Amino acid sequence: MIDPKTGAVVSSQPISEFSTLISNTNSCTNTSYACYHSGATPYAHQGFYGTAGTLNGSWPSRIGGKSGSYTAKFCWADGGTVCSPIYGPGATWSYADGRLRTGTSVTIY
Repeated sequence: MIDPKTGAVVSSQPISEFSTLISNTNSCTNTSYACYHSGATPYAHQGFYGTAGTLNGSWPSRIGGKSGSYTAKFCWADGGTVCSPIYGPGATWSYADGRLRTGTSVTIY
């Protein structure tokens, strides 16, 4: 909380107590969504939208993605956690070796 008269912080909460501001859906039909693309059936593409934050999860069989209208970063498991660069709006990417990986988080900036 902030004192409205002085701007001084009078109390705070750990970030973990705030819910993420990103929503997730199993569709990428909205072209504005950041998207983690599926590379195998029966897994659906995963769309992400909202305001700045990180959404952690487990999205198996990912082949790549797109940033949509967002500035976004994607992370996945590959012998540890690996993350993409921060992509600006309109970027599309895929793994150079074509292998499928499990997505672990999406960050919208």
